[in-house]
Amino acid sequence: MDILHIVGQQRLEGTVMISGSKQSAIPCLAAALLTNQQVILEGVPDIGDVATMIQIIEMLGAVVTRQGDMVTIDPSHVEPMPLTGTDTRKLRGSIYLMSVLAARFKQGVVGLPGGYAIGPRPIDLHIKALERLGVEMRNEQGVYYMNVEELKGNRIYLDLPSFGATISALLVAVVAEGTTVIENAACDPEVIDVSTMLTNMGASVKGAGTDEIRIKGVETLQGCRHTLIPDRMEAGTFLAMGAVLGRVTVDNVIPLHLESIIQKLERFGAKIELADDSVTASIDMAKPIDIRVFHYGGFPSDLQPVISAVLLKPKGASVVVDKLYPQRFRHVQEMRRLNARITHEDASIIIRGGEALRGTEIEAHDPRGAAALVLSGMLASGETLLHHAEVLDQSYERFDEKLKGLGALVWRETV
Repeated sequence: MDILHIVGQQRLEGTVMISGSKQSAIPCLAAALLTNQQVILEGVPDIGDVATMIQIIEMLGAVVTRQGDMVTIDPSHVEPMPLTGTDTRKLRGSIYLMSVLAARFKQGVVGLPGGYAIGPRPIDLHIKALERLGVEMRNEQGVYYMNVEELKGNRIYLDLPSFGATISALLVAVVAEGTTVIENAACDPEVIDVSTMLTNMGASVKGAGTDEIRIKGVETLQGCRHTLIPDRMEAGTFLAMGAVLGRVTVDNVIPLHLESIIQKLERFGAKIELADDSVTASIDMAKPIDIRVFHYGGFPSDLQPVISAVLLKPKGASVVVDKLYPQRFRHVQEMRRLNARITHEDASIIIRGGEALRGTEIEAHDPRGAAALVLSGMLASGETLLHHAEVLDQSYERFDEKLKGLGALVWRETV
């Protein structure tokens, strides 16, 4: 276990280079197996979830080499091995391999994927989408057996604009005969990113980034070279820190992807400066605001814990509602230990900000909650000890180092 020591109330100032997107990296690593030619991905973050995904595709026979942020995948020896190990269950993104095995090998066995306990993430949307394309699924005690006679394009209507289900459908539809239309598709920038990669491989995908995606199936896909978009969740995390602790610039970002976060920070009273590929947030005023989490276009659930930490600063009551992942409030009880006044009811919390926070020992449960607790510790007086700080490494690349570069007094010990 790692313990992160945080000395509070230090001003943060400087620039952070943002890594490539975790949310793109995992489906793109899966998509690389749709061909038998070499695929090169650039801007791949060196984080725990990506390392797990690489281990899983290596179990299938892919040969993966990494040089810095460049990952080369040789998928020519991939076989449809059963994926029922602990790695598969540890990582939510392993669900995309169901699509890949069905698309390339017409068969596969995959154990039910896991991820952090932030609430139900309905796998049935993925299954319904695959069944519409001709994948027969049999579930035996959480292990899915897939069989395909013929993949045929179809209309798929998603009950929710789920990012994962949109990607799952996309990965099969690109090689299914005929035309597939995904309606009520997720509009996240990472859907566009994965579609761009598939197009580079020879797929025909139109409308990615809108709620209707049209895919014309092709017989085979070839290798490609693709650079991932920057990670908007990492960028949002550091902007939030700048808004309450000083002045932070995030570099190597696409400001358009950060619009919902920027708007909320401006309403909160932070000063925001935009450039072509960087955004700066600095402390100005701080006033309570209400946040409602929603699918892309709205405020992202991933940053709900972090914005909750920001709202500990202004005097007055702020309300945060997250109906997408109502269990994503595990950080609240830890914030209370720092003397935060927060009431939690169902899928919402009321934060009564402006209390003097005092450093103490707290515990992290998941990466986004951990980042929020680091920010809370930096707002508190004295020293805060964050237990299980290693969960940060699942989603954030060199988090402590980047914080130190901004002037934070943090250090990690392994016990």
